[in-house]
Amino acid sequence: MLAALLASCTPVISKGVLKEVERGITVDMVQKDPAAFTGRKTLWGGVIIASENLENFTRIEVLETGLAWDLTPHTEDYGASKGRFLIDATGYLDTAIFKKGKKLTTAGTVNGIIVKKIGKMDYAYPIITPIEMRLFEPPPLPPPSIFYLQTPY
Repeated sequence: MLAALLASCTPVISKGVLKEVERGITVDMVQKDPAAFTGRKTLWGGVIIASENLENFTRIEVLETGLAWDLTPHTEDYGASKGRFLIDATGYLDTAIFKKGKKLTTAGTVNGIIVKKIGKMDYAYPIITPIEMRLFEPPPLPPPSIFYLQTPY
């Protein structure tokens, strides 16, 4: 029980990196004026939409959800999202681990935007080069109830 308590106190992103980020920078602010934010460090979180391995980096597409007090992504209200962003992580990250539906928090440097299609619409994705990332596993399913009775056919 003590180990679980101590683990819950472990910071999601290191204190040193947190001192460098500007928490007020949002996805929609970067979309509106990418030049004003390029090179600045921010802290964002959300839910992975997709990930792919490219030649020298792994690109992760994320639906921003905002962060809770403990810097974990909110997932209760997707309607409050400021938009989507991309994480371009140097090297190889396994897309079976960084897969759709998992939550993550990242501190990183804004590297402008890239315009890609969502359906037939052009969408300006802010690009983040991560300094630190934290991936969150979905909560485990509860064990089956011992009181569950199967109804005969």
